[in-house]
Amino acid sequence: MEENTSFLQEEADALISQGKFDDVITLLNDEELEVLNNAELYLLKGNAWYNKSVYNNAIVNYTKAIKINPRYELAFYNRGQVWIAIKKYAEAIKDFDKVIEFNPNYTNIYVSRASAWKIMEVYDKAIIDYTKAIEVDPNDPNAYYYRGLTKKENNIDMKGSKEDFEKYLKLITDESDIGYKYAKFYVKRFDEINDKKLSVIVDLISKIKEILLLDEECITHYTSLSVLKSLLLDCSKFRISEGNFLNDSSEGLEFYKFLNNNTTVKGYNGSFVESYSPKPFIGSFVAKDKYDDLNMWRLYGKELGEEAKGCAITLRMEKFKEDIKNVLSNEKNIEARLDDESDINFYQIAYLTQESNIFYIPNSDKKSQKLTNLMTKLREKVKLYKGNNTTSLDEYLNSIAFLFKSDNYKNENEVRLVLKGIEFEKEYNMIENSPKVYIELVCIKNVVSQITFGPKVDKLSEWKTAFYYRYCHEEEMPKIEISHLPYR
Repeated sequence: MEENTSFLQEEADALISQGKFDDVITLLNDEELEVLNNAELYLLKGNAWYNKSVYNNAIVNYTKAIKINPRYELAFYNRGQVWIAIKKYAEAIKDFDKVIEFNPNYTNIYVSRASAWKIMEVYDKAIIDYTKAIEVDPNDPNAYYYRGLTKKENNIDMKGSKEDFEKYLKLITDESDIGYKYAKFYVKRFDEINDKKLSVIVDLISKIKEILLLDEECITHYTSLSVLKSLLLDCSKFRISEGNFLNDSSEGLEFYKFLNNNTTVKGYNGSFVESYSPKPFIGSFVAKDKYDDLNMWRLYGKELGEEAKGCAITLRMEKFKEDIKNVLSNEKNIEARLDDESDINFYQIAYLTQESNIFYIPNSDKKSQKLTNLMTKLREKVKLYKGNNTTSLDEYLNSIAFLFKSDNYKNENEVRLVLKGIEFEKEYNMIENSPKVYIELVCIKNVVSQITFGPKVDKLSEWKTAFYYRYCHEEEMPKIEISHLPYR
């Protein structure tokens, strides 16, 4: 029996290392495990279920391992990780307590328990556990990172928080690691806090974004039928491009012309960037009531360059935002996200009247006046800025530069999604012999409320049939509209 147990352990270990979790579950069948009554085998089977995200089965097997060996540290630790995955944090803490009872120096246990405390918002206990983890292993980078994060998020010992991030950066050698990027970001932000003049500018930018924040149920995106097929029938992810690659080379320039700032913004075929900083990633939409608009069909609702042969996809805005946020979170990874990346919102475009330097927000004279006042103050503060954080200044200005256009476009009533894009993998394709950078968000199949076909689209019955079978149930289908505008 011992030989059979050893053989199964070796086989299961090898299969898990190859990611063959179904094979592990088949190998370690319930009948044989009951006969062998071996805690290690139940642990391995629990690991396989955990990696398949079948958490209830993982818990069953870890519990059986614990029943056989009530002091099995790894089984308690792994079951605690499952409790975290299903958001039962109090149960996780109980299992982590057991591990510490058996072995106070168990690797990673204090960081794991601290993370559970952090999610439960028991921050003092979280900090105590992160500190204990550092005492056990002074070179554990995660303990420094998460302790710094906990302090920062709750405005506790901000100097110590910065020191924790700096220590983390010394311990991490892989600069491509996402945690390394976060820590550098936070250290940089701490340095900015002491720059009072920059802080005033940042506050003005926040107020400007608050005014432009869109409060609607739906937004509409014009595109081609080939993209419609890709997004809904093939369930490809919705793409948005980095600001340098928008089709209009004047993008962002209206904002900088108003500021009369030396910084320039590079459009798709734009000018050299004198002070380069990464631009946000931009998604272009229009207000819901523009879903059937002659000008939109002419400019954006095209197929292979032919006007009015495209479509308008109307999306439920809050559901779209929720799906983007969900893709950024991983139930197995409870680390906090960057502050800037949490700003997943849609903003109205403001239109600038050149002659009078007055900003116009569609359907809101009161907001327009308030925005004009804030923008005037921003211009004054930017002109007077003589601090050392010019790169940070550029980044903050770029975060809103693409929310302003000339009043020549005011009838478009455009809406934009603006993302920093830090947590998304950057993709590239070639357009006219130059690379174009974009990120992929989420599949939008389940956030579409309506599809409007352009006035020159033919074979509509085929499209309707395809969507009927794609959505399976008629009540789940988006509403299908056909434009009857007199397009010439």
